[in-house]
Amino acid sequence: MKAIRTTISFPPEQLQRLQEMADQHGLSLAWIVRQAVNEFLERTEKRGDFHPLATPEKDQG
Repeated sequence: MKAIRTTISFPPEQLQRLQEMADQHGLSLAWIVRQAVNEFLERTEKRGDFHPLATPEKDQG
């Protein structure tokens, strides 16, 4: 399937953190974002729920 280009806006500090992660690992920013989206989709589809306005649960550790 052919990829479709899109535009996403990030807060400056979030973009900086993503870019630093990409640079550290020799990856593109696009690759990092695609991986994050893929993991999000797999996690929400597996659980069968998605509540975009709910407060995220804190780790129980």
